[in-house]
Amino acid sequence: MRSSISRVATTVVLSLLILACASPASPAPIGTASPSEGPATTPTARSSRPAPSPLPTPVPTAVALQITPIAAGGDYSCVLMSGGVVKCWGGHGNDTTTRGMLPVEVAGLTTGVTAMSVGEGHTCVLTNGGVVKCWGANYQGQLGDGTTTDSSVPVDVSGLTSGISAISSGGSHACALTNGGGVKCWGYNAGNVPTDVSGLASGVTAIAAGYIHTCALTSGGGVMCWGSNDVGELGNGSTTDSSVPVDVAGLTNVVTAIAGSRHTCALMSGGGVKCWGSNYHGQLGSTTTPVSLVPVDVEGLATAAIGIAAGEWHTCALMSGGGVKCWGDNYVGQLGIGTTCDSGVPVEIQFVAPSATIKPTGTPITWIDHATGQTDVVLRYDVGPDVGVSDLGGEQFQPGPEFTLFGDGTVVFRNDRAALPPPEGPIVRAHPFKIAHLSEGQIQALLRFAIAEGGLADACERYETRDIDGFPSGIITVRTADLVKRVDGVSDSPLYELVDYLRNFDRETGISTESWKSDRYWGDLLEAAPFIEGGLLPDPRDVGIVPWPWTDVRPEDFIVPPDPGWGYPRRVMSADEAAVLGLSDNGGVVQRVYFRGPDGKTVYSFSLWPMLPDEAS
Repeated sequence: MRSSISRVATTVVLSLLILACASPASPAPIGTASPSEGPATTPTARSSRPAPSPLPTPVPTAVALQITPIAAGGDYSCVLMSGGVVKCWGGHGNDTTTRGMLPVEVAGLTTGVTAMSVGEGHTCVLTNGGVVKCWGANYQGQLGDGTTTDSSVPVDVSGLTSGISAISSGGSHACALTNGGGVKCWGYNAGNVPTDVSGLASGVTAIAAGYIHTCALTSGGGVMCWGSNDVGELGNGSTTDSSVPVDVAGLTNVVTAIAGSRHTCALMSGGGVKCWGSNYHGQLGSTTTPVSLVPVDVEGLATAAIGIAAGEWHTCALMSGGGVKCWGDNYVGQLGIGTTCDSGVPVEIQFVAPSATIKPTGTPITWIDHATGQTDVVLRYDVGPDVGVSDLGGEQFQPGPEFTLFGDGTVVFRNDRAALPPPEGPIVRAHPFKIAHLSEGQIQALLRFAIAEGGLADACERYETRDIDGFPSGIITVRTADLVKRVDGVSDSPLYELVDYLRNFDRETGISTESWKSDRYWGDLLEAAPFIEGGLLPDPRDVGIVPWPWTDVRPEDFIVPPDPGWGYPRRVMSADEAAVLGLSDNGGVVQRVYFRGPDGKTVYSFSLWPMLPDEAS
């Protein structure tokens, strides 16, 4: 599971031209079905909620504004203008209350600043006299003034009133490069005043502080890193932490290096960019694995970059043509494109808001061709990975997709907002799967709503969310002849109206439904003792234990699937095997029941839910 981690930043000196953008059309209202196709269940949006915002398509125009440095923070980025004005965009802006998806001016930093670096909740600047000043959060001593007291105004870093050539702020620490090529750090794991880094008294030309790792560019063109390495932040092919600097494997001819929260990037002398570490948000600019222990090339930036900067989960590059491109997480607009679409490849940043709003002029959707098989998935909403072992993490229980429309008109869904069925003795029942059958006219109306008014036609491929400890909260897939798309993170996106409709399909449509009973079921079995001791499961003495119910099924028959999406022992159960617990009137969905194993001692937690047609096939 990906964990939610603190924000971080670094700084790099750049120069560029600024571009502008405009907004395109949004989807048109849904049409009605042909009378010959049967009655249409045309969804309608609730008047109490605003319509989803249109997603703008950038239209560049040059503006004569000159930028000297750019700095990317945890979920925001900043630039220092040639006249001394600082502008920021994204989540925190100037570390006070400013927020926005386009740059806004920061007050109080108008003269004497030559470089800046933003961290989780603190910012540091370097003045033209070699003095370092910081402000913001100071709970780990990251302001370097010998205290742990926060400051809303810049304070001098102790002992760094001259002789400093560069600075870099991490999650809750910061580092400075001396004129003699040495490195000093303060904050988390270093104290509240600057201290020397072992082995780096000279020979360093640039520094980059990440969340809890730091890197240094040496005079020979290599990179050395130290600190946390659990997702490959140090780039040495391992996941072993190091308290002393280690070489990044295979890097030579590096111009500069930058560090994000859990990733690091290097600008090569030929203009290419290489990155390593965490890639869960696309911040490596590569579509490879979620983690890379060695440097990988950023897609599309083989020769054109002349500067780079990294935030918590996003990265930016200054291009030789004068523009800036960013990639990765865009939860609060840190890619600077006027939307919240994440991007695993570099996209052009937009600095100036459009001069006028362009009204949407969408084109009505007519007939939508789609597959018609009984197991062809046409539209599906899945809130996240299967949680098939009782109520771990609370009363959350998410077995299977919440909504699936198959090509023949079969709809299987689960309303997880309805009241839970009452327990049946020791058996805790969960929300049932329901089944309905749509005519082709009803299918057409549903798809028109989903694609047009519901927003799928213009949806991002990913909307980053912070729900469920960093997991994308909800996935919608659509497969028609003209639109095949998977959208991640839909629960926190402009698609909320569509999500709400699919999660409450029977309530929204009033359509006739019945409980879905399959000929095969998923059964999850978990040895309960560790989770009971950890307080994640109730004490079986309080809720009851059922004897092992099968004669030809053993605990070892439940195995962890090769790609389970969660990782608990699972088995395909026949209808007869599932029926031993009593299918009841809700299709046999069991959130939790305790079994005493065949050995008469081990207690297991068991969960059960029906397989959908495409799974059973």
